[in-house]
Amino acid sequence: MKRVLLALVIVVLLVVAGAGVALSLVDANRFRPQIQTALSQAIGRPVTLGALHVSPWSGALEADDIRIADDPAFSNKPFIQAAQLEVGVRLWPLLVHRELAVTSLTLDKPVVRLLQQTNGQWNFTHFGSHASSDTPTSAASPQGSAAFTADALNIRDGTLVLRRAVGGMHRYSHLQLSAKHVAATAAFPFTMQADMPSGGHLKVDGKIGPWDPSNAILTPFHAHLVMHGIDLVAAGLMQKGQGVGGIIDIDTQLHAMRGDVTSKGTITAHKLQLVASGSPSPEPLSVDYMAGYQINRHIGHIADTTLGTRKARLALDGTFDNRGKTMQLDIQIRGNKLPVDDLQPLLPAFGVVLPKNSHLRGGTLNVALHAHGALDALHIDGPVAINDTTLAGYSLGSKMGGALSLAGIHAPSDTLIKHAEAGLAIQPSGIRADPVKAEVSDLGSITGKGRMAADGSLDFNMLVKLASGITGAQGVGGMLGGSKAGRILGSVLGESSSQGIGVHVTGTASDPRFRLDPAAVAGLLQSGLIHKQAPASAHTPATSTSSSAKDVIGNMLRGVLKKKTTGSSGN
Repeated sequence: MKRVLLALVIVVLLVVAGAGVALSLVDANRFRPQIQTALSQAIGRPVTLGALHVSPWSGALEADDIRIADDPAFSNKPFIQAAQLEVGVRLWPLLVHRELAVTSLTLDKPVVRLLQQTNGQWNFTHFGSHASSDTPTSAASPQGSAAFTADALNIRDGTLVLRRAVGGMHRYSHLQLSAKHVAATAAFPFTMQADMPSGGHLKVDGKIGPWDPSNAILTPFHAHLVMHGIDLVAAGLMQKGQGVGGIIDIDTQLHAMRGDVTSKGTITAHKLQLVASGSPSPEPLSVDYMAGYQINRHIGHIADTTLGTRKARLALDGTFDNRGKTMQLDIQIRGNKLPVDDLQPLLPAFGVVLPKNSHLRGGTLNVALHAHGALDALHIDGPVAINDTTLAGYSLGSKMGGALSLAGIHAPSDTLIKHAEAGLAIQPSGIRADPVKAEVSDLGSITGKGRMAADGSLDFNMLVKLASGITGAQGVGGMLGGSKAGRILGSVLGESSSQGIGVHVTGTASDPRFRLDPAAVAGLLQSGLIHKQAPASAHTPATSTSSSAKDVIGNMLRGVLKKKTTGSSGN
């Protein structure tokens, strides 16, 4: 038995060696015109090959160079150029009958150039068409594309150069592609992966086909796309220097038919910042979305989409336009009774900055916003309202300072907001709030308007109406007791509960500063946000405090508060 096995091994080795010798004697270059014609027919573009030689061990033909011409309307450089093409062949027909039967094609380190014109057309639109005037005459046969099949098509360590009509050029490296049972007339499976110009990585697998030779963009496909670590600025989705950005991961299912693409999946955004006046979100944000996209028109829509973190999810729907240098959005953003604790990580991305060392605790938030414009220069406007929340670690009463302290009014260490609402207009230049209204426990009501610039600086005119319960004798008695000065101050503060105290807010969102400012009240009166009270009639009883006394106390309060706010960075 051992002798038989040894004999079989020797026979096999002799056959392999003989096949190797026979292959080495084959003049591979005789097949070059045939391969060039077959490939030209299949893709509708002139194909040129360098010198061919046989690889005895792999049983393949190897070309030192391959070039596939581009559409002349786009470029005179090759559409695809590779240093080497490996053509897998069936050995028996090649050795016995000198017939070429291609089984696989492998491109080694190719450069693929995808170019777009200003009219939106791509240089691969007619890839696979037989209408190329530069294609050999025999390629005009209607069987050209249908006749080409391969068991496998591979790309190893390729480079994809992508140039849109707007938005510049991007280079994808380490491109790997593997397709099985390739045929123009049927769907075939494929997998592809590459490193993105943003430093991220993409991987896609699915099925594509049958190929549409009249317009390759309309070729149907179904695929699973996963992208990791996409820098929004480096990828060209946002412009550099706008103070916005973020890193996103995408996991989505894609289905395309006749140029209409539907997509459903999840986007996870890290350190997302949508406005320059904000800051990167401290926690990842997720987007569960459904979208449709028209490839030829470069427009799409989203629906049944939510954005947020934990249990706080904003509902989004609207349209997007990808024809310009940067994607344009027109999106409605809605939310009702969203838990503030879960929504808080989203606030910085939209430019909402809280005072230093403070955070919101408890309560609910309602929003109805409209986001429109370029992705990196969004305009977001609409009303927001918050209820029963606490600004923990920040005492608005104590920060407003001297007036309340002189009155002996207790200022809690936290600020309890019963209700607050604002009409927001968020733009690249900053955030405008007009009007602003709030009811604060142990303080009173606040109305006003103002803006926060892109650098975070504040300019707000506010009217503070102290709650009647804290302006009476009991509230004033804490520091001044029942003194005459206390009674005068109580009278002034009591009147302020109906007329209001003008407050000018400056500083920054993380460190706001407050000072009494009669001009703030005047400005609000002129804007119509507050209304002048009717002049006192002749029958109106005079207060126990003279006008001159009130002026003195008012000046004292303003002086104390101004001194306190300018003398301490915390007030």
